Amino acid sequence: MSTQSQLLIPIAGTLAAYVLFYLGKVVYEELTSPLRNLPGPKGANVVLGHFRQIDGRELWTADTKALNHILACDHLYQKGPVAERFVKDLLGGGLLAVEGEAHKRQASTIICCFDTLFPSDVSSEEDIFPFQNPAFGVPQIRALTEIFLQKSFQLRDIWMQELSEDPRIDVFAGLRKAALDMIGSAAFNYEFNALDPDPDGKLPNELHEALTHLLHSPQAQRQNVVRFAQAIFPVLRFLPLPGRKFVHDARTKMIRIASQLLAQSKDAVKASGEGKNSLRDRDLLSLMVNANLATDLPEEQRLSDADVIAQIPTFFVAGHETTSTATAWALYALSLDSRVQTKLREELLSLSIDRPTMDELNSLPYLESVVREVMRVHAPVEYTSRTAMKDDVLPLSKHYIDQHGQTYNSISIHEGTTIRLPIRAVHLDQDIWGPDVMEFRPERWEHLPEAVLSIPGVWGNLLTFIAGPHNCLGFRFAVVEMKVLLFTLVRAFEFRPALPEGGIGYTATPVKHPVVNSEPEKGSQLPLVVTPYAH
Repeated sequence: MSTQSQLLIPIAGTLAAYVLFYLGKVVYEELTSPLRNLPGPKGANVVLGHFRQIDGRELWTADTKALNHILACDHLYQKGPVAERFVKDLLGGGLLAVEGEAHKRQASTIICCFDTLFPSDVSSEEDIFPFQNPAFGVPQIRALTEIFLQKSFQLRDIWMQELSEDPRIDVFAGLRKAALDMIGSAAFNYEFNALDPDPDGKLPNELHEALTHLLHSPQAQRQNVVRFAQAIFPVLRFLPLPGRKFVHDARTKMIRIASQLLAQSKDAVKASGEGKNSLRDRDLLSLMVNANLATDLPEEQRLSDADVIAQIPTFFVAGHETTSTATAWALYALSLDSRVQTKLREELLSLSIDRPTMDELNSLPYLESVVREVMRVHAPVEYTSRTAMKDDVLPLSKHYIDQHGQTYNSISIHEGTTIRLPIRAVHLDQDIWGPDVMEFRPERWEHLPEAVLSIPGVWGNLLTFIAGPHNCLGFRFAVVEMKVLLFTLVRAFEFRPALPEGGIGYTATPVKHPVVNSEPEKGSQLPLVVTPYAH
């Protein structure tokens, strides 16, 4: 027997033992799970059940009482090991990737840093959501509105030039670049110049290219499958699976750029003096660095350089990816409904200025309703998940009848049970929103059904930004950014579909990216017919 064969035998044996152990674990959980008696989707395979669709037995619930319980009890319900590994492989150990004490330490430390710089009165909203980040509070977002306007004007002018050649524009590509430039200026006081990489357009923007390849390229969907498999079966990480270098290179670029940004920010803070109010810049990274240098900050609350760097890829992705996606779907929804588009444009044009303040934007009720309706119908993320850290009893607002005819008002949950929180299902629940739930109708926000008030969320009675300690800290940032983009673009252009009905689909990777159904090989895109609006 050759040496190579001798090496393969123990490797194959180890893999076989691992697979058998995993399958045995799945079978045991199937036989002992209290979820066995719950009503579920029909048509299950006799042997595999619904494993092929949703990876084993897990609970999907849109019951708002259950969702409130899960999101409020973050010590009981956290990201499971699979989800945690999946996010860490992509973003590193930032806020989105960690749970438990690690999350509390990072979140409380960052919030404490901002409190040091911006002491503010506690509003009723902050009483309810004590983890809300003052760096994304009203005064800070108001100051950032001008940055958002500058980038939206730049995108508007680029589209105006492109229209001279072809009225069909991939609006998603431009919105991603604009959002990346916005997060660069607002969060890092740095110009990524994604909208204008260089005067001749020959040099690619490194960060934009890395994020595009990682999240929007034709390979992105396949790589997500590979990374998810590696998260489920850690042993697969040791195999030379295709795409490993693809993800590693993108992450390496993000970490290298993050390290450069941190070094530049630290130099700027030190050059201006170490007093906690000496730095004029109010970008997110400068606030973190400046607060870390404050002499009255307890040592145990300081962030190490590694801690700060770990947050930056999270800001890269979360700070521009979801907002650009939501705004793209907003333009798509407007292109399908000329009535809503015209009504919105008339309201936007009622302001006689091109540079509104945040307060002026927030004074436009129909714009607010359109943004909320987009976040309802086209939430950028369709679901999230939690894993039970201990046995628990999940309260329900409605009773259910199990497969044996017994009635229950709660569900017993075993430690390790995966629970899916279906954001899209809650947002499209007819029992909550009424019979026209599938219709894109911003006017619904003028008179909401009472049942909507039961949905947990930090904004608009929607699950888009989640609720509880793990809510999206930058939700105000995202909402104002989206309003600025819509204000600028809808005033300047008219939008119509570029493809017949059914031509646009989406992939959830895990963000809901638009794609052309007939061109999956081109990755994420959203072509629309764009024409200048004649005032």
